[in-house]
Amino acid sequence: MISSSKDAIVRILTTYLKLTSKGERPTFKKISSEALVGEEITEHILKEYRLEGEVSSNKRVKAALTALTLGIEGDRIAKYLHWKEFEELSAELLKKAGYTVYMDTRIAEDKKRYQIDLTAYNTGLLLVVDCKHWDKPPAYTQRRSIISNQEKRIKALMKLNGEVQVSIVPIVLTLYEPKELIVEGYPYVPLRRISGFIEWLHNNYPHIKSFKTRISLEKLKSSSKRVISKSYYDEL
Repeated sequence: MISSSKDAIVRILTTYLKLTSKGERPTFKKISSEALVGEEITEHILKEYRLEGEVSSNKRVKAALTALTLGIEGDRIAKYLHWKEFEELSAELLKKAGYTVYMDTRIAEDKKRYQIDLTAYNTGLLLVVDCKHWDKPPAYTQRRSIISNQEKRIKALMKLNGEVQVSIVPIVLTLYEPKELIVEGYPYVPLRRISGFIEWLHNNYPHIKSFKTRISLEKLKSSSKRVISKSYYDEL
């Protein structure tokens, strides 16, 4: 029986993400060499998590999720994900926190079309998530633009009026550790802290920017490209 430490698994998964982000299909030998883990153990781990063979975005997101589950800091691996994979990873983390996630929501308002990366619902809370695949903090003018755009999206979202009472909470999900976690009432959440933030949010959301309204979840669903209510990656 082959045994391996958590540290070795994390190094294998991180190396897998790093090499495959460049578009290559690395061999067990190459991953083993860069991860500084024996080739036999490397092959065993990749097969155990079904990451051998052809590379795909789904496999890469699964590798990232596994690494996060093992305790690696999110920014160490998210930097190797492409922007769409970053959104998928963010959606999966929100799903694991108990949210139903609506991906790529598009709403027409005042002859304009607004797009929301992720909208996540759980017992009266509706998160409007702007995923920013940046590796450093934005300038003040960029932060102001982000806030302004979020407010426009929320205004459009509130047009999907219905029977469910919600508090809409806008958040910006990032790779980096911002100097300020709350900017003008808007949370900036580093990926590695998302689990702790969700736990904190349920007790503290009245103290940050939020918008109370009634929403139709059916209208939200029909306005979204995909809805995630259970993990797709657990089945891979």
